[in-house]
Amino acid sequence: MIKDLHQLESALLAGGLIPDSITAGSLQRCKAEGDKGSKRSGAYRLFDDDVPTCIWWNWKTSATGVWVSNDRPLSDVDRNRHRLLMRQAKRERQQEQMAQWANNRQYLTRLWDSAKPMTASCAAGVYLERRGLMVPNSDALRFMPKLDYWHGAILIDQFPAMLAAVTDSSGVLVNVHRTYLTLDGHKANVPTVKKLCKSAGRMAGASIKIGQQVERPDGRLGLGVAEGIETAVAATLLGGVPVWPCVSAHGLASFEPPPGIHHLYIFADNDENQTGQKAAADLGKRAARMGLSVRILTPDAVGDWNDELIARRAAV
Repeated sequence: MIKDLHQLESALLAGGLIPDSITAGSLQRCKAEGDKGSKRSGAYRLFDDDVPTCIWWNWKTSATGVWVSNDRPLSDVDRNRHRLLMRQAKRERQQEQMAQWANNRQYLTRLWDSAKPMTASCAAGVYLERRGLMVPNSDALRFMPKLDYWHGAILIDQFPAMLAAVTDSSGVLVNVHRTYLTLDGHKANVPTVKKLCKSAGRMAGASIKIGQQVERPDGRLGLGVAEGIETAVAATLLGGVPVWPCVSAHGLASFEPPPGIHHLYIFADNDENQTGQKAAADLGKRAARMGLSVRILTPDAVGDWNDELIARRAAV
């Protein structure tokens, strides 16, 4: 048994995990710093025997670590045993993750299949129009007349919602992005207007594929990427190239360009804290190393490309 749980608790907290209690014997999910509601982005596996060992993961920060009790010095046998335990814990985590993804995929499929095509007159279409945008000719965006809004374990109400299919580089559905609205096309008065569902696969590199890559004047294929949906639709209007939303700054930085793309246009957000600019620069460097021709475009004023579109039209 662990003589001093405080050391292990401190190690998990230092890794960004917030366990309710320390439990040994199986993989345990727990909250990580920044998790809201029922989200649990942390996990650990405690082997509590001769030399207690705990392997932990923080999916929010992509960090992982190993804690080993210092009750006594480790022998070569102990070190070899720890390597085996780490492999076992990794297998258990992968099995648990795959089972969770499979369960989440069933819900995402039902949700997406029950949604309706977007039109200019539905609440989602009116919402885009209010932002100076048109409904894209794409099945990557759909509409739900009524969708439950949960705040933690509390069902607040039902609202119209714009849905967006988040797919991986192979086109497989890994998440659904929701924008909760009012009947007349405004953002709903809820704690978090834009939410992702629980994912059914790796989000790194995924995107919302609005439109298809196009042939540029040199005969090679081009594609744009941005963070948010509204930003991407606005950038498409301003840049004349299909722009795929990557959901977030992290999603933009980890975007995986599809095969055949030569020109990549990165429509960065102009953030005061430089988050959007850094994400665009990280993607740009990686894409350039892949041999792509890269252009990073950033609005002059603080904001995103939807703000830029609105400002340009107001100045006319």
